[in-house]
Amino acid sequence: MTQNGDNKVVLSELEKELLPLNVLLHCRTVVEGKNFVTTGVMTYVEGELFEVELHEYEQFELGETVKLTVYSPAGIQSLPSIVFAKYEGAIALLQPPEVLKRFKERREHPRVEINGNAQIVQVLSGSGEELAVESSALTVHDISISGISFSGVDAPHMATKSRLKARVDIGFGFNCELEIVRRERLEDSTLCGAKMHVLEPEMLRPLRALILRQQVEKNAQSRRDLGKKRTFNG
Repeated sequence: MTQNGDNKVVLSELEKELLPLNVLLHCRTVVEGKNFVTTGVMTYVEGELFEVELHEYEQFELGETVKLTVYSPAGIQSLPSIVFAKYEGAIALLQPPEVLKRFKERREHPRVEINGNAQIVQVLSGSGEELAVESSALTVHDISISGISFSGVDAPHMATKSRLKARVDIGFGFNCELEIVRRERLEDSTLCGAKMHVLEPEMLRPLRALILRQQVEKNAQSRRDLGKKRTFNG
């Protein structure tokens, strides 16, 4: 067997040994801060975020380093973390890098809804040749670190497997390469989903920050809506 083959076997064996990240979901979780310790429940484990539901969420400071002890079906898991946000009844925490060494997640990167636009600037041929294309405005619907969905007027280059260069603007701009993996004809436009490769590595940081903020806002809104529903139902 070749060295590459051996490496693939080793990686496959390592993946088998990794626990699914959602084994932590709905587990009793002790959060230990600098001056305060309390117990809550892990309610979110997607992307780069944890969410722990607890009554004493206001006791923690944004940016505070904490220790998480999760009592999971797979055993007690201890993890360092940082408080990223706090809202009614919960705190959001950043997943530490070591999570990737111990757990696996079904979806590599979470997508979040976003308002933005994009322009296709070039079509890439099978040989990698860059072909000029008439600039067309697209509406961005959601985004992740490695994927995007958008819609616009149908065109030949919006076919499945098309490879494109684009400029995306979602409050900040960046250049990327896209590979369309799905398309759907709508009444007056075409909706596409594409793999995305950001061409400027320095733009990954603001993109990650935006995705984290959108995740937190979605979770916080869900909690606000749930609180209103409970109040309404008495």
